[in-house]
Amino acid sequence: MTSRQFPCGMAHYEIITPSMSEAVLQHLRESFFADEPLNKAVSLCQRGESHAALERLCAATMTDGLSIAAMEGDMQSIEKIQQSSDEKYNKIFTILYTVSRDLDLFNTYQVNRILECRIISVSEQARGRGLAKELMARSVDLAKEQGFKLFKVDATGAYSQRICKSLGLQELKRVVYSEYCDDTGEPIFNVSPPHNALSVMVLTIP
Repeated sequence: MTSRQFPCGMAHYEIITPSMSEAVLQHLRESFFADEPLNKAVSLCQRGESHAALERLCAATMTDGLSIAAMEGDMQSIEKIQQSSDEKYNKIFTILYTVSRDLDLFNTYQVNRILECRIISVSEQARGRGLAKELMARSVDLAKEQGFKLFKVDATGAYSQRICKSLGLQELKRVVYSEYCDDTGEPIFNVSPPHNALSVMVLTIP
């Protein structure tokens, strides 16, 4: 394995390879699994904990060869809807699946492939530096390079929605969490502010 040295504090971006998958999963356990608004609302797992079903989804996504990592220093720094029996996990992916299904994006946009940005995750120590926006922008660029005509994001929080809007994505569907209720009329997700809705957002690519 070769590596490249970069000045301290300067991020570089690489396509995630199979050899990086375990390091990426460990990063997600320390950040995204606990911090993503819907995960947090249902207390899916604590920071640092693994979650089998979610990790299977992440691992399957990485095998597409279309996932990007932001790293500092050399390669060694990153190395340091499926059904599940987990009811909390199923709550999250039920809303994501049903909203996308109802939009019928393949027929609506007359495409046979969609590049879906499933996860944007930045470690707590690296936040506030624009890395999330840069990762999203590079994902859009990758979609263009690979010939995709539609780029889609299920933006579950206010921050990801703001990034999507800044990159020109349009909101197709908004589901307010307080109005998304179970059979008894109780909200399924008690999401903390400023996150108040799921927004399905897309960018058409010429």
